Amino acid sequence: MMCDMRIVHLTIFLFVCADLFPQSNSPKSMPEDVAIFAVLRDGATFSVDPVVIVHYGPDQRFKTIPALNSPLPSRDWTEADFDKFEAAFYKPATQLSMFYGGQKVGTATVLSSNLDGRDGGCIDLSATVSSSTSATALLAASTKSEIPGHVSTRRAGTPMEISTLRQLAVQRLAEEGLDKQLIQHGRMRQVISAELRHGVGRAIVGRFDVASKRAIYQLFVVAERDGRQYRLTLANLVVQRDLEDGTDKAERDYVDQLDIDGDGQDELITKTAHYESWGYDVWKFYVGHHLWSHKYSALVSGC
Repeated sequence: MMCDMRIVHLTIFLFVCADLFPQSNSPKSMPEDVAIFAVLRDGATFSVDPVVIVHYGPDQRFKTIPALNSPLPSRDWTEADFDKFEAAFYKPATQLSMFYGGQKVGTATVLSSNLDGRDGGCIDLSATVSSSTSATALLAASTKSEIPGHVSTRRAGTPMEISTLRQLAVQRLAEEGLDKQLIQHGRMRQVISAELRHGVGRAIVGRFDVASKRAIYQLFVVAERDGRQYRLTLANLVVQRDLEDGTDKAERDYVDQLDIDGDGQDELITKTAHYESWGYDVWKFYVGHHLWSHKYSALVSGC
């Protein structure tokens, strides 16, 4: 009888643990290539811009660590490259999954391809889509159910969170040697609060801009709790020195979070606007370093 009771107790404990630590809902098999898109909105019109192609391979040998590839080859683009991308992801009526804060919020249907650049001029890799949701989706994927997503915790930063992130950004720029009085005139932009990693609590994401007569300093930062205090787990500084024409412009903005490689942890996606082009970056958290590290970068549109 005692043995039976122990078995019952063990069974209950295992069920409780399963609820506390849910297993990944990722399927055993992924498509050979999964396209991740940024969702753009112009009034009532939606379009998608490719961020990265997550390559698993026909035999799934990249299942553990899939390769991240540019939508088109970085050099010597050919008309065949454009045709291949268009045929793979932009056929009319192709269904896309839409995400906000890592949560699936609906679907979209490809209406038409906007691909341009086959003649060697300016490049446009977007497509016009219709959306089944009124939610403000920020990312999309060329999958139906392979990326399950999770409940979104994304919201605008509170005054306290904005103040906390500003203090950390000011401290980091002071460590970089920037004039302390100049730093005090800096401005926080696009501060977002969300749970980026399981079990860590809320992170704060934003950009801190400081302008001088000679340069513009833009510090993209992520802060996460370390005990009772926050610390920076990502700090990426870009300095623009061409103030007249902005030829070295690189304004980085946060797009959203999503588990794009099926490892159970979200990646961060940012968009960077350059002088005559824009592109996207993927950031991944490495537990051993306790930091977000740059994983992938590519220009996808512009001249």
